[in-house]
Amino acid sequence: LQRETLKSDLDSKLNIIFQNYGVELEQVQQLYEKQKSDPPIPRNLPPVAGNITWSRHLLKRIEEPMKQFESNQNVLDGQGARRIIRTYNKLARTLVAFEYLWHQAWVQSIDQAKSGLQATLIIRHPENGKLY
Repeated sequence: LQRETLKSDLDSKLNIIFQNYGVELEQVQQLYEKQKSDPPIPRNLPPVAGNITWSRHLLKRIEEPMKQFESNQNVLDGQGARRIIRTYNKLARTLVAFEYLWHQAWVQSIDQAKSGLQATLIIRHPENGKLY
């Protein structure tokens, strides 16, 4: 009898924590929308790495609690849980897509840099033979 009451009490507490996690998800989503065009980048990082790092920090901020909630099925079956899970999935997809876009832009810039590195720097003038 005592264990059942304890279990139900813990489940109710976990449901409250899960609802607070839903609020946290909405805050992270608002933060992403507000800062996605100009995210805060640490001083020592180049822009591409800074944007990817920012995205990964937000993703880690929402992933770690969800991993804990996945172990307790009662929480995920509760009321409002589907909305929170949908918000989590949407936000995680968005953050991964943001990272992927920055990575692809970086890859394309590398291709442009390669062509610049392969350009001839010194040429000989055909008439006077001087190097330029």
